[in-house]
Amino acid sequence: MTPIQTDIPAKKKNIKASGIPAKKLLFPVIAVLSVLHLLIIVVILMVNSTSSQLSTIMQNAGNYTQDATSLLAGSSLLSETSSNYILMPITEKEENNVGPLMAYAQELQEDHRGPDVLARFKTYDVPPEAVERLALASDSAEFMKNSQLHAIALIRSVHPLPPIPELEAIPDFPLSQNELAMPEEDRIIAAHQLILGTEYGENKGSVSQNVNACIGILQSASSQRAAEAGRQLAILRSILWADTLSIIIILIITFVILFREIIQPLITFAQLIREGEALDETKGIQEVRLVAASYNDLRKRRDSLDAILRSAAETDALTNLPNRYRFEQFVLEAEESGYSVAVVLFDVNYLKQTNDNLGHLAGDKLLCRAAECISSCFGKNCFRFGGDEFAAIVVGCTPETMEKMTKKFEEMQKEKQVSISYGCAYTEDIGRTTFRKLLDEADHKMYAHKQKIHQMS
Repeated sequence: MTPIQTDIPAKKKNIKASGIPAKKLLFPVIAVLSVLHLLIIVVILMVNSTSSQLSTIMQNAGNYTQDATSLLAGSSLLSETSSNYILMPITEKEENNVGPLMAYAQELQEDHRGPDVLARFKTYDVPPEAVERLALASDSAEFMKNSQLHAIALIRSVHPLPPIPELEAIPDFPLSQNELAMPEEDRIIAAHQLILGTEYGENKGSVSQNVNACIGILQSASSQRAAEAGRQLAILRSILWADTLSIIIILIITFVILFREIIQPLITFAQLIREGEALDETKGIQEVRLVAASYNDLRKRRDSLDAILRSAAETDALTNLPNRYRFEQFVLEAEESGYSVAVVLFDVNYLKQTNDNLGHLAGDKLLCRAAECISSCFGKNCFRFGGDEFAAIVVGCTPETMEKMTKKFEEMQKEKQVSISYGCAYTEDIGRTTFRKLLDEADHKMYAHKQKIHQMS
């Protein structure tokens, strides 16, 4: 008995596929996206820092301006209240005009005197020019304050003040012996001269001019710093937008690539698998192509196995001729009319005697020689029904053709040393009868022939 041959490999195939591996596609994308996200975090932190810096600049500019303005306001208030007292120390009711002095004393206790403001300004992050201007204003304000205290002392020497605790905040200005020796009227004139004189006016104008100049420098510096911070914010926002847009573009491109290289091929593969077709191994990334190659390899293996199983189901293992099942399939698939057909049935003689006397191996050899005779003479459509029975179907033949075939068959039996009974049924058009009728007719003739042979032996 000939063993069934198979073309299924014994070892697992090492299937390879071309294309870009997923890791080579995704790792750079992940790396770039990670860097871009890190950049976004850094830029956001820088934006927050710059915004805080800008807010601090604006707040400090306001505080510095307010501090400088307080020097001017305090100096003006001292000048005004002291002048009100010095020019009218006695009211119309012949009483001491202590009201202006009370306001003067209270203002002296505030911390926006020239030296106080200047000391704070030296600790501020301001341009040196602003400090220089404020120092000039502070010197002028101190000159005015000393002039005021000098004038107040002269007036008080003429019009002594009542003991009021609030007025104790006004420092005593020491008068010279010459001033104390002056007539009261001259002392009053000297006091007026101190606050109405040219030098006092110049210093008063200096305070205003230098404070305003200091404020201008502060505003200019803060504007420059704010503008620089604004430019940094604009640059950082541009970087942030560009970074975000880059991430969006990369994500879109990645999605398009993944759709084209993974999703779309898989959709196509699913349709082809449903239709039982082979997959295209040139589409998609390497892993997708590997799936396609693996599927195609499995499909080939399945087809090979199907062919083997079909062959095993339809082929007689001993003689390699189609079996009865294949004969029935042939009859079912044959057209119903329009051609001539001859059906020949065979029965191998003396098979039982050969098996009993010589063994089954000799009987198998006898059947194989019989199969060779039948297939050699009657063409490809020869079948083994089982046991010692065979059949042949000759399509598109004539009686003359069948006569030649049977004559050749008789000669080959002698050559192969085999005895085969046979019976033939022929029709010019299969549409006039059926295969079943032809089989019955051939069967009767075959058994008649077999009886004749046995009678002769």
